[in-house]
Amino acid sequence: MHIAIGYRHFLTAAGYHLERAFRELGHRITYVGLGAVDHPGYAETTPLDRILATLDPTPDLFLWVDPAGRYFPPGMEDAPIPTAGYLIDVHLGHWRQVAARFFDAVFLAQRDYVDAFRRSVGHDQVHWLPLAAAPDVHRDHGLPRIYDVGFVGNMARAHRGTDRARRLRLLAERYRTNDFTRQYTPAEVGRVYSQSRIVFNTSIAGDVTMRIFEGTACGALVITDAVANGLDELFEIGRELVVYQDDEKLLGLIDHYLAQEEERAAIATAGQRRTLAEHTYAHRAQRILDVVMAPDFRRAAPMRTASPEERRAARRTVYTHLHMLDALLDQAREAGYNPLRRLWHIAPCLARRLLL
Repeated sequence: MHIAIGYRHFLTAAGYHLERAFRELGHRITYVGLGAVDHPGYAETTPLDRILATLDPTPDLFLWVDPAGRYFPPGMEDAPIPTAGYLIDVHLGHWRQVAARFFDAVFLAQRDYVDAFRRSVGHDQVHWLPLAAAPDVHRDHGLPRIYDVGFVGNMARAHRGTDRARRLRLLAERYRTNDFTRQYTPAEVGRVYSQSRIVFNTSIAGDVTMRIFEGTACGALVITDAVANGLDELFEIGRELVVYQDDEKLLGLIDHYLAQEEERAAIATAGQRRTLAEHTYAHRAQRILDVVMAPDFRRAAPMRTASPEERRAARRTVYTHLHMLDALLDQAREAGYNPLRRLWHIAPCLARRLLL
């Protein structure tokens, strides 16, 4: 297949890993997301039909991957090819249920949201697609495991008052760890986890995070909080990874597995084997293809048949949450709004741009 993939490019993005996985499977991939210094692309307001017109041959599928930054191209609902959206942070913000209505197929990283999205989208082409590991990056480098506990993740301002931040402080005071506060390149992530006896994970809102797959792929024992979202369908709890319920249980488990090297290594090896066999981005890319190439696949996006007013309202919601001020202004001009109504149209987005 020829797949046009759009997202905000950075080296730890799920979209970047999927892009490479599709190529490894032998498919032609064209990046059509936001342009970056090392990854040419398009502006946030470039319509999808204009993008597709520049590509030869015309792609067989357009795939939008969250998080996409300020990227949600106009005209997806009129695309002459099937469209699919991979929504990752569905546990954060209801606007993604609106965004999902623009796609013929919807893939969600968190299983517990599938039914709600099917109801809001109005069709059954909504599927669970967990996050994954990229084995060329997330692999055991064979390094001495010098850290008792390893962690790489987002410690931005929004996370500083969370259980994650509090637990990381506990761990840093008690164990030998990597530097939790710094940012790491993708290659460094694999090295840190390869140097860790245990990889610690805690969710922000009950989500099954990338870290679970990345840590296991690197041959570390992953200890994660007990969440739903299908974790027990992805791994055998207690044999392939370990879960905790509270701080006391977390510290007790870490102490236990640091002292019991053979037991820790057995679980780590089993977790690594499961991830490499079932939970890589190549597996996720193939699942997307299986869905969109199925004989009964339909171009079912509700926005394909929505009225112009419904489309504008939906795009206003998405553009506002993605801080796409220029796209909102274009939309208001195309609708023929007067200056006062244009200001009202962009006001929520402008406020978010100024305050967040």
